[in-house]
Amino acid sequence: MNRRERLTPSGEAKESFRNYLRQHRIKLTGARERILHTVMDIHDHFEAEQVLYLLRERGEKVGKATVYRTLPLLVQAGILRQTRFDVKHVHYELALGEAPHDHMVCRRCGRILEIQSDELLRLRRRVADRHGFRALGHRFQISGICGDCSAVDPEWTADVPA
Repeated sequence: MNRRERLTPSGEAKESFRNYLRQHRIKLTGARERILHTVMDIHDHFEAEQVLYLLRERGEKVGKATVYRTLPLLVQAGILRQTRFDVKHVHYELALGEAPHDHMVCRRCGRILEIQSDELLRLRRRVADRHGFRALGHRFQISGICGDCSAVDPEWTADVPA
């Protein structure tokens, strides 16, 4: 059984969401459940507007405000992870059942590469220990130019500060 089959909305994700909402005395509405089903079908990083688009494409009647209010609940429940790749947009990705990872973002084409590094985890542990801190997570992102964009235009540089 692959990870996607394990994490169907009727399985672990739905149970996690239901438990989180119950603990915080929030109802699991039909709209919230449809949003959960939709985000579980997305296999990449996504924005709230993409969820809204997919819901409407499926003929689901879910309001924009409901989507924008539900996504943070899914983050708090541990089902999604919120990430910022630029200053304008919040992106989401599945967190439940995913191995911790970081990102490299191409400033030219916007491509997002996921990276896993035991070396970064060891560094995080050493830095936290040095400061008497118990690390629960981290965010690390490298911005630059991907190999494909470098091949097309080796002289390209972004006007965006590092």
